[in-house]
Amino acid sequence: MAGSKKKVSGESGEIGFVRAAKGFLIRLDGLPSVKINDVIVAESGALAYVSSILPSFVEAFVLGGQTVSVGEAFRPTGRSLGLAVGDFLLGRVVGPMGEVLDGLGKMDAAGAKEFPLEKLAVGVAYREFITRPLLTGITVVDTLFPLGMGQRELVIGDPRSGKSSFLMEVILNQAKSGVICVYGAIGRPVTFVRGFMDLILGSGETAKNTVMVARFSTDSAPLVSLTPKAAMAVGEYFSGMGKDVLVVLDDMGTHAKAYREMALLSERFPGREAYPGDIFHEQAAILERAGNFNDQGGGGSITALPVIELPTDDFVNYIPTNLMGMTDGHLLFNTSLRAQGRRPAIDVSLSVSRVGAQTQNQTQNRLGIKVKETLARADELSTLVGFGGELPPSTQLVINQGSLLREFFSQPGGVSLSVAEQIILLSLPFIRYLGDKDRTFVGRNKAILLQAFREDPELVKFSQEVTKLAFGDVQAGLEKISGRIKEWVEKRSGVDREKVEVVDRETWLPDI
Repeated sequence: MAGSKKKVSGESGEIGFVRAAKGFLIRLDGLPSVKINDVIVAESGALAYVSSILPSFVEAFVLGGQTVSVGEAFRPTGRSLGLAVGDFLLGRVVGPMGEVLDGLGKMDAAGAKEFPLEKLAVGVAYREFITRPLLTGITVVDTLFPLGMGQRELVIGDPRSGKSSFLMEVILNQAKSGVICVYGAIGRPVTFVRGFMDLILGSGETAKNTVMVARFSTDSAPLVSLTPKAAMAVGEYFSGMGKDVLVVLDDMGTHAKAYREMALLSERFPGREAYPGDIFHEQAAILERAGNFNDQGGGGSITALPVIELPTDDFVNYIPTNLMGMTDGHLLFNTSLRAQGRRPAIDVSLSVSRVGAQTQNQTQNRLGIKVKETLARADELSTLVGFGGELPPSTQLVINQGSLLREFFSQPGGVSLSVAEQIILLSLPFIRYLGDKDRTFVGRNKAILLQAFREDPELVKFSQEVTKLAFGDVQAGLEKISGRIKEWVEKRSGVDREKVEVVDRETWLPDI
């Protein structure tokens, strides 16, 4: 544990006695000079932090599972809620108070900077316009719902819709690219955290850029509620060093429930769904700490991906709508889409990114607009698909293009695509070569198409230049080399076909 330095009040004999104890909530007499978030300690070693200062008593929450009795004495530690931060955290799993959770021994935190868990977000004078993309390597996200460095994008969906496997892919791709990744496991099961830890921190390539801040589902509400604040504190340290940081907060629904439990135990007046009136402020204050910062603000960025689970597609649930209002967009995952084989199972019609489009190049941006229009038109016309041959050719073409695009969006775990590859694959449904091909053909030959643009000299040259081409020239260029594409597919389909390696990221996840 660390915190802001000040004189230790206990040296002058200041002391407080517990007058009432209810679970992890205690009320004390005495302690006249303590402040909000000051950490106090009992003779038994139990730690608590001050949450309220009232005229007749001080209220505090006990950290950990210790039992505190009436009459027990507490003294100030001279510290406030905080976390010792530094490069020594990379590759480690810690709790919000700095406790080691990975079993790898004590960390060398000598001389470490101390960051408060509670901190006001910096103002606009320390921020910059978001102009740089955060490339996930996932086609549907980078093209249709792009993320920018410093953006806050909500990941939302019902249980078992693939949220966790998606987040893991994003973390792995970003850590390999040099982005510092902070994964905040907020009240998650121990087995879940262990599985995440083994896959993300098990490789030296990703572990050197990754930190996990965790508290488990068996921990007390006060510790769980501090986890996202600690994750943001770690992110602020690295962004202050001029680095780009990705902070994943999984999940904010658990944080809200922990905060509600604390508020009810404190006898605060409950509001909608029994949440306290300041729940919006509590979570918004955490997410506002993300952003793209100028040199005065440290020169780095914090991209936040808060996560929340929807209860049975209830889009008007209190906490999810709150989080939608305090973020720059959301990615909606759908269990039914996942059951249809979509990976990732993102609902294109209900997802949005309000910031990322300004980070795309013109070609990718215009392609994204065209793809969205085609998918919307295909959905509109899909009700007529039962008429088969009676549909005019133009209608059949649009419906087929929508089907092919959705197949190209399906991307298995372990496959990361560059911007150029994404532009090419999503442009292919609009050329004549695939005009009479169905979704089955694309699904069977998608890996071969990708291999062609990675290995064939003529196609590799086009791939290297595609991001520099005007939007209209991409399709024209693909038409010119369509013969070479066809030749490559026909030569390798069913003969010496080489599939792109697929890594199963989902087998161990209890809730994805």
